Amino acid sequence: MRGARITAAWRIGLGLLAAGLVVLSLWQLRTAHGGTVQAKVTLAGSPATVYRPPDAKREAPLVVVAHGFAGSRRMMQSLSLTLARSGFLVVAFDFIGHGRDDRLLSPDVARIEGTTAQLVRQTQAVIEAARGLDGAAAGPVALLGHSMATDVVIRAARGVPDTAAIVAISMYSDAVTARFPERLLIVSGAWEGRLRKVGLRLLHQVDPALGEGETARAEGVLRRAIAAPRTEHVGVLYSPVTLAAARDWIAQAMGRAPGGPVAAIGWPVLGLLAGLVLAFPALLHAVPGAAAPPAPGPVPPRGRFLAALALPVLPAATAMLALAGQGPVAGMVPLAAFLGVWGAVQLAVLRGAGWRPGRAHWPALGLLLVWGLVFALALDRAGSAFVPAGIRGPLMLLLLIGALPFALADTALAQGAPLWRRVVSRLAVLGALGGTIMAAPGTLGLIFTVLPVLVLFWLVYGSFGRWTAMRAGATTAGLGSAVALAWALAASTPLFALP
Repeated sequence: MRGARITAAWRIGLGLLAAGLVVLSLWQLRTAHGGTVQAKVTLAGSPATVYRPPDAKREAPLVVVAHGFAGSRRMMQSLSLTLARSGFLVVAFDFIGHGRDDRLLSPDVARIEGTTAQLVRQTQAVIEAARGLDGAAAGPVALLGHSMATDVVIRAARGVPDTAAIVAISMYSDAVTARFPERLLIVSGAWEGRLRKVGLRLLHQVDPALGEGETARAEGVLRRAIAAPRTEHVGVLYSPVTLAAARDWIAQAMGRAPGGPVAAIGWPVLGLLAGLVLAFPALLHAVPGAAAPPAPGPVPPRGRFLAALALPVLPAATAMLALAGQGPVAGMVPLAAFLGVWGAVQLAVLRGAGWRPGRAHWPALGLLLVWGLVFALALDRAGSAFVPAGIRGPLMLLLLIGALPFALADTALAQGAPLWRRVVSRLAVLGALGGTIMAAPGTLGLIFTVLPVLVLFWLVYGSFGRWTAMRAGATTAGLGSAVALAWALAASTPLFALP
């Protein structure tokens, strides 16, 4: 009885902590807006968000913000808010094949004239359309890009002669010379060793004697390279150092006084998502009939476990390669085939070890689906695009065909298994899928981002599924996880046309 009281107290405490995290994070996110006004628009066919400064009655200089590969305009929100709060009219847009723009990217990624040129044309069209917005001051424009977009905005600037400044975060580009761009700030995360070397090399084009944190000047060219401390490829977007440096670099180029608050929303975003994850176990215990854990299925012996990892590899890879050129969007049909065949073979192996599907616990399944949706919408609102809109909706249904057997097998194999087995079983999937993608890089290589998405899926929705399996059985967890997996893959994978 005393143990039950302690468990209940922990559960209540965890629920209160989760609620506190969510409320505090939402308050911080709202405060970060600082009186800016946001509006969703379509510019030259591209979904975009316009951030207007608090004093929206006066015209403001224009800044166009572009995200990196597999990102979205939402991921750039910290920078967009900081610039808008400093008095700029900011336009952040989704690249083709990303976020809410469900047009298809060119699969010609190896040539500048292919995918890159397509995105350069899109960026230039957005800049031209943004100049016509109410409140956009006539005159120079500033450009800011992250990762892939650094190369795109620099190339786009050649066709925009009144570009006052460029901020390139996590930069790589072969289009930079000692004379172009005229005013370039390069920001890298401190843990991005390779990209920091790129930044220094480009700084040395102007002055070989300078290092990070110094500004090179030569014949009308200004160039600076800095590193944001304790950050990597994504964290650099939320670093106060990045935000302040970008704001001041653009302000000085526009002839404005640098300064103003920064919208450092990285920790509030993490706090919101962490609070939603921590709240799920407490909510699950309140579901009728899910308080008493069901008896777990038999844990397969080591030989059967290893067979469940080895036997799916060849048929799943064969199915994926055979369908590599099929479907309306590159990689989606073969991905669904890989998941489906992998799961079907594993279920057959587990059935031989005595596993049988249990009954679905509908209230627990409903909670898993609803809370998964809440998490997805929170991530979409605060972090990065995570809703399968447009053509991504039918793609989700396609992926669900393969995700159902895959997720059922995954949760059945994980239920009651020690940690090492759960880790090894997922590494086997990543290894087999990654190897198959590498075998056909021209077609399947376009969807390589599904590998990190799977890892994040297991960390978040895998935790939801494990807790659900402990309280309501592996079948319930598998059904809910299948929907979440199809959603995650459809919502986040860049969309390419078939080669």
